[in-house]
Amino acid sequence: MDQGNVLSAEIKVGALGESDTLRVSRMARIAREGRQGPYGLRFDHAGLLVFPDSVEAALDDLPVLRTVPSVVVRERLTTRYGLDGLDVTIAHVEVGHGRTLELFLAAGCSERIADDERFHERETHLAFETPPATLGVLEALRADGHRPDGGGYNPAEGRSVFYFRPEPGADRLEIVTAGHAGAHLARHLTGEQHDERRRMLDLLTGAWATQALRTAAELGLADELLGRRRTTGELAAALGCPADRLARLLRYLEQLGVVTRTGELVSLTPLGATLARDSDSSLHGVALLYGGLFYWSFGELPDTVRTARSGFELAYGNAPFAHLEHNASDAAVFQRAMADQCRDVFDALAERLDLTGVETVTDLGGGSGALLGRLLDAAPHTTGVLFDTPATVAAAREELTSRYGKRITTVGGDLFTHVPGGDLLVLSRILHDWDDAACATVLARCREAVRPGARLAVVERLLPDHPAQPSLAPAWDVHMMVNNLGGRERTLAEYRDLLGSAGFTLTATTGLPLDVYLLEAVAE
Repeated sequence: MDQGNVLSAEIKVGALGESDTLRVSRMARIAREGRQGPYGLRFDHAGLLVFPDSVEAALDDLPVLRTVPSVVVRERLTTRYGLDGLDVTIAHVEVGHGRTLELFLAAGCSERIADDERFHERETHLAFETPPATLGVLEALRADGHRPDGGGYNPAEGRSVFYFRPEPGADRLEIVTAGHAGAHLARHLTGEQHDERRRMLDLLTGAWATQALRTAAELGLADELLGRRRTTGELAAALGCPADRLARLLRYLEQLGVVTRTGELVSLTPLGATLARDSDSSLHGVALLYGGLFYWSFGELPDTVRTARSGFELAYGNAPFAHLEHNASDAAVFQRAMADQCRDVFDALAERLDLTGVETVTDLGGGSGALLGRLLDAAPHTTGVLFDTPATVAAAREELTSRYGKRITTVGGDLFTHVPGGDLLVLSRILHDWDDAACATVLARCREAVRPGARLAVVERLLPDHPAQPSLAPAWDVHMMVNNLGGRERTLAEYRDLLGSAGFTLTATTGLPLDVYLLEAVAE
């Protein structure tokens, strides 16, 4: 058993939680093995932020060499989430071969904050030491494209730290040096501010990246490279493109982290594989939708904000769902995008939603039936009802019937008029399509359709309680403003109020991938 697994075995899951225990084990192995540092710098440690129920209990279960209070990471978390009185302890943990894992132990954070940090790994890093006399390496790193990502001085450790955020596929770096390198820190932090012009250029050219990604999906470039490597000439012949133009696109896609080259051969990265139609992690439909139908409606954002009309109406002259009802090709892309985007969300939901004792689950606005199928697969004793517009369920009926036979029923109708009942009703990414009044009507129809004690599962992104808290929800809130009539993302409190007014009591909230949450409620 290697030292990383020994460390994992020594940690009680109750002290850190299963997710953090696995993360500690993984980073302990990396720390034990060490890494080659830039410019020959000596590997110092690996760093990881974890969220124990109790710092004291976690320290009892770790082979700790020493502890000190955190300054830099504590301030970063405080600023990021608007926290007050947060304490973060640094524990230097022995992992073997004379190397350490630096754990930042933050107790008292909400599970939402913990899940967000675990997902984005913003504080995970590999640290390398440089003597104070050779801090010119900081300038060399900046010249090589490494971007400053904060830093500071921790008097308890007597060391200055300089963070650099990674390029796609690279590790986040921390450069540490003994003493208070005040002048270098000032320049590093000022350089972070000066870097905002480049960051703004990255943001302003985001539309270019969207179209490059859409092109990779639409041309079938990602499909051609899925599981194999090709030369540019072979790709050009297969896709019917001039080789010189394709080469220029490939160069940009390589910058975006979508493809990589080994000599003359081009291959997909794991990120690029998400653009292939048949990939298990496919976002092919999303690339076509966001780079196509929704790309043009987003161009109407200025007038959306000025006039309170949706960008979709301004771009296409009709409401979104009315447009999809009468444009089969756009509707097909939309349904595929919804299924692709929610793939891992649906998988997680099927694992975490308790279907014990549920005889009938009814997916309201269930589209192609992708989620309902996952639930039926997870609970063979359950039957399902797919409810959506008549055209939508007609398109889904044949495939669903071939897979599930009499276990599934398709019903076409209107959410605002009447919905079928069941032991469990599901509203997955439906309520965010509508304003509060429309949501109240939908929830009222749901309450009318079920007996007291029946369950309702709402799947939505939640706006963070603090504006600075990183989340996908604010971007999707603007998206809903552009591409829906009255649609919006909401806070947990706002959903609790909507449910309560309709006769449902919110009983549980569970995090899912991609900043999505499962809200479980019971009919009163």
